[in-house]
Amino acid sequence: MTSTSRAPGASTAPPSATRPSATQPPAPSAVTLLTLGGTIFMTQGADGGHAAPDADAGERLASTLIDGVELTAHEIANVSSSDVRPRHLAEVLQRARQAVDGGADGVVLTHGTDTLEESAFFLNRYWDREAPLVLTGAMRPASALGADGPANLHDAVRTASNPSARGAGVLVVFDAHVHLADQVTKASSRSVSAFASAPSGPLALVDGAELRLLQALPERVARLSAVAPSAHLPSVPTLMAGLDDDFELLDHLPSGSVTGLVIAGVGMGHVSPAAMPRLRRLLEAGVPVVVATRIASGGTSTHHYAYPGSEVDLLDAGAIMAGLLPPAKARLLLQGLLAEEAPAEAIRAEFSAYAS
Repeated sequence: MTSTSRAPGASTAPPSATRPSATQPPAPSAVTLLTLGGTIFMTQGADGGHAAPDADAGERLASTLIDGVELTAHEIANVSSSDVRPRHLAEVLQRARQAVDGGADGVVLTHGTDTLEESAFFLNRYWDREAPLVLTGAMRPASALGADGPANLHDAVRTASNPSARGAGVLVVFDAHVHLADQVTKASSRSVSAFASAPSGPLALVDGAELRLLQALPERVARLSAVAPSAHLPSVPTLMAGLDDDFELLDHLPSGSVTGLVIAGVGMGHVSPAAMPRLRRLLEAGVPVVVATRIASGGTSTHHYAYPGSEVDLLDAGAIMAGLLPPAKARLLLQGLLAEEAPAEAIRAEFSAYAS
């Protein structure tokens, strides 16, 4: 289908001003569907396993009809989420901006669920339009009994076309729940209700054609530049702290091989005392070290503990605490800042927005 043309940046009049007469049907909403593949566009073998990308499944889903919405589909790729690259996301941003500037009310992106939360967070660093950019996917392949893809796509399109979602930035819609990109995480590797939001819970519920807000839209954090990196992101490994792990691996890294480091610390963001000299060497060499926590909720602290390897010790050494950001999102934020050659004080300021 072809989307209806609308002036870029046109405002949405209140419902009372646009209510159609009995003889005039409401104008259809226009939503652009961009596809990166994922389980939502996969089919299984005869034994119910071995799901793999299927172009025919994607074509059928992309042709879904939703009452009152003109849906225009464009395939960017049909890959698993583990194969999504910066170039894919840079193209998503380019096409999504073009669609909105050309009159679309919103944009939906299909994506594999394994790294969906990371792509949503990354895109939200650069998305600079009022119209929503909504990610969705599926936990069950298109050929599976009870496939959840069609319902998720329906709900994502309804969200993208709803005026209440304007200004919310990048959203994730799954199992009738609408999540903010900066708060959503994949909470189950198997359940169709795979995503959750912390600390505030879902932003809204999709109820048929309606979007029921559960909370006010939060103020959006500062964006990075309008141009997302399309090549490989700067090298930022993640190390997980744990029992009897002193990060000996850092002793064997060639000089200059990493531009930043993220630690998935224990508790409120702690490491072993024996790891501290290694982290101090990196920090003294100008390599930013961001400390998140491997714990699912609560985030890192800045003041609760002051023993060797605690958050206070790490801060004194020059590390940055990730606050409420989990390690994967902390890594992406640091990579985006390093790609822009942000100075140390700017990096610290960006992470302070997620302080807990």
